[in-house]
Amino acid sequence: MRNRQRKESGKNKESARMGISRRKFIAGSGAIVATGALAGQFFPRELHAKPIPASWNRETDVVVVGTGYAGLAAAIEAHDAGAKVVVVDKAQVIGGNSIIASGGYNAVDPERQKKQNIEDSIDLHYKHTIEGGDYRGHPDLVRYYVENALDGLQWLEKQGVEFESEVFTIVGALWPRSHAVAGGKRGAAIVMALKKQVDERNIPVLMNHALTGMYRENFLEGPILGIEAENRGKITSIKAKKAVILATGGFGADVKMRSKYDPRLTEDVPTTNAPTATGEGIRHAADVGADLTGMDFIQGLIACNYFTKKYGDLVNLGIDHAVFVNINGERFVSEDQRRDIMAEATLIQPKKVMLWVTDDRCKKRYDKEKIETIIEKGLSFRAETLEDLGKILNEKFGTPIDTFVQTIKEYNQFAKQGKDPKFEKRHENLKTIEKPPFWASPTQVGVHHTMGGIVITAPSANVLDRWGKPIPRLYAAGEVTGGIHGTNRLGGNATGDCIVYGRTAGKHAAKEKSWC
Repeated sequence: MRNRQRKESGKNKESARMGISRRKFIAGSGAIVATGALAGQFFPRELHAKPIPASWNRETDVVVVGTGYAGLAAAIEAHDAGAKVVVVDKAQVIGGNSIIASGGYNAVDPERQKKQNIEDSIDLHYKHTIEGGDYRGHPDLVRYYVENALDGLQWLEKQGVEFESEVFTIVGALWPRSHAVAGGKRGAAIVMALKKQVDERNIPVLMNHALTGMYRENFLEGPILGIEAENRGKITSIKAKKAVILATGGFGADVKMRSKYDPRLTEDVPTTNAPTATGEGIRHAADVGADLTGMDFIQGLIACNYFTKKYGDLVNLGIDHAVFVNINGERFVSEDQRRDIMAEATLIQPKKVMLWVTDDRCKKRYDKEKIETIIEKGLSFRAETLEDLGKILNEKFGTPIDTFVQTIKEYNQFAKQGKDPKFEKRHENLKTIEKPPFWASPTQVGVHHTMGGIVITAPSANVLDRWGKPIPRLYAAGEVTGGIHGTNRLGGNATGDCIVYGRTAGKHAAKEKSWC
């Protein structure tokens, strides 16, 4: 208990050094006031009811909106449970945020972890997720996710996704239970494997179909009957005889929407999201009465390149054999901290830059071809010695070479002793930086994940209304939902969340009795 108190005290001191906290900032900026005569205190805008069409342009059993991890998983499971499925997406290409994501997948995996002498448990994963989200995640939703994460991973393997034989700790994960797609192929490999399964089942996928609303039997009452979508200016109505599944993602790319909930997130803040992450699924769900939660919980991630402001122009993902320093060559935060804490700490550094410094053992970097392109463009740096890497950083950022080298040497000494007295990095992640070549990626914070969204219930992923009652025939999964990650999502938890709840949404939607 005393040791835990000392650790908590250290974290509080670290937060104090970072200046005003996010919670204090939001409290001081004033609450977001809901408007609209019908919305009252529940929704941020007037509700828009869609009149039921006299005739439908298309019909099926289950309509899935979105082609990321959650949507494709839902479509496969709904089909395999006997339902006819149609998938729609507003983009021209499949995948949404999923296709550009790292693909890291958190799951307690005794077979892999035992070989690496890693102790883990479902209860520990639950504890990390609940505590990492400041106890704002719904216990039932979190418990269902962690208990079914491994099954979801193994299901992906059956769909043709190959994962590395060893687990690691992806940035912000808090524990070595992250699984990387084999060969550095990242999230795109998961999307393409699932799309192949969708194609083999002859499930129609309608691209360039933007969700513009949903049809409900009565205003804020009764079951969902289908969706309205716009395809190149033409409105299409699709009847869902069993259910609609929303898997449309979050709103990290919608500056107006995100800055409404966190005024700091203006257009000058980059995002890791695809341009299509604009939150219309959340808005249209609210139109039919869905409850929303945690909308101001918006996560920043240190994953945007300083030069391009784009997500992915980095050569590192892991935090083992890695150290985070500012352009003064000094550490300023533990490398295995929560993502929100690391983001806040980076935002107050000179030029708002963090230098992600690693040796050649750091897991996981991207594929070799991409690494070489990044290095050739001067977006990240590589050198055979720490001194030479220091010279590059000195040239680019004015980083003092001696300070930089001394910081790494001090860190290595901590690693050899198995204890980090400065920032309390966990011993399982505290590994030396000694094997050349050495790498450095200049990194900035980008808007990454919106933890808030539609309220669902476990285990069905059925959408709840503002009175806590299920909306018949409406399901949701993935980043469009809220209540799973609380205030802060752990790195590697999103992929599992999408797969676990996408699968369960598909299964339960297929079980609905046809209404016509």
